Amino acid sequence: MRIAFVLNDLRLSGGVNVVLQYASRIAEGNSHEVALVVRDDARYGWAERFLSHVEVIPLEESKSHTFDIAVATYWETVLLLGHVHSQSFVWFCQLYEDRFFPDRNPNIATMQIVGSLPIPAITEATWIKNLLMSENPDRSVELVLNGIDKAVFYPADTDDRPSDSFRVLIEGPLEPESKGTALALSGALGAQLATDITHVGSEPLTTSDDRYRFIPSSLSFQEMGQLYREHHVLVKTPVAEGMFGPPLEAFHCGTPAIVTPVSGSEEYIVHDYNAWVVGWSNPDQLSAAIDALAEDPEHWRKLSSGALATAAQWPTWEDQAQSFERALLFVAPFSKMTRADLANLGRTIGFADLMHWLAMRRLSDKAAGPRLVEAELAKEGGNRRRHSQWKNKLFGRT
Repeated sequence: MRIAFVLNDLRLSGGVNVVLQYASRIAEGNSHEVALVVRDDARYGWAERFLSHVEVIPLEESKSHTFDIAVATYWETVLLLGHVHSQSFVWFCQLYEDRFFPDRNPNIATMQIVGSLPIPAITEATWIKNLLMSENPDRSVELVLNGIDKAVFYPADTDDRPSDSFRVLIEGPLEPESKGTALALSGALGAQLATDITHVGSEPLTTSDDRYRFIPSSLSFQEMGQLYREHHVLVKTPVAEGMFGPPLEAFHCGTPAIVTPVSGSEEYIVHDYNAWVVGWSNPDQLSAAIDALAEDPEHWRKLSSGALATAAQWPTWEDQAQSFERALLFVAPFSKMTRADLANLGRTIGFADLMHWLAMRRLSDKAAGPRLVEAELAKEGGNRRRHSQWKNKLFGRT
């Protein structure tokens, strides 16, 4: 069979990594020909090890290829399926992204329309499977949990974490707010017993606290594994996730986590066994959890042992690639939409999306006008007479 995975690009991200883990292993099995159909075919060093058995095809060239199964890998790429000649279409849904969008963002409506389409799906978390089936009870949905590369994420032979310190690791960008990174940093900086606070992200936090260390997020998986092994705890406090992978990586390195009860955490996180679960938007509770573990090494060792026990039972990418292949072959025959259906729908949604953006822009410009005027007047010292003249001109008064 010829299988195409449709992506926006090959930039490093958790979602793209999962796709390449599966695509490369299915291709290496030699039972199927596998291609990556990408809107932007720029190559990145991190991805090269996954591409030796996989063909990379730019989207605009995909019309000269035919496939048996085309797999959308992100909600936007569902709208690209109409460009791909395939007998069947499947959606690999890793997250319902509408919860990441700001209020009134037109993408929310588009994402929800895509979510209701009668396309069979594979997903990586139980909560997403339940949501997809509630959106469309007739849809065929299979669950395949993500695997782990146990050659990269593993415990050290000897624990080199200094006993006279307590090192806290935080991974994630400061924006968007849904990632919760600013909250995690606030809680860590408020902890009295945290000796080192390492932040892996896209931009540093502005702070004078000399415990804070920033590392750009362009790390290899091996470098990230080493950071897990060097730190006592991972603090990760998002409000929306798919399967919530970073704590599981940390567990494989013997590092427990302090987390929020985010979607996906229920797959493997157990409070006071392998992690400490805190409430939402509460940096003081985070600080207290960090200090409690730093103050009680026996409690930390209990959580570390639980993390390693959880990791020992978790499947590898090789295991899950076989499960993904079986799931893909099972759901593909339930594909009810043709390429023409998807092409027409993509154009319709694209046009509606554009009109929504234009309407929002028009409203935004109208609302922003008075505020911009007020700001300019404030800069000039608040001259009352000039202020009155500007207002009269703006609102048509004479």
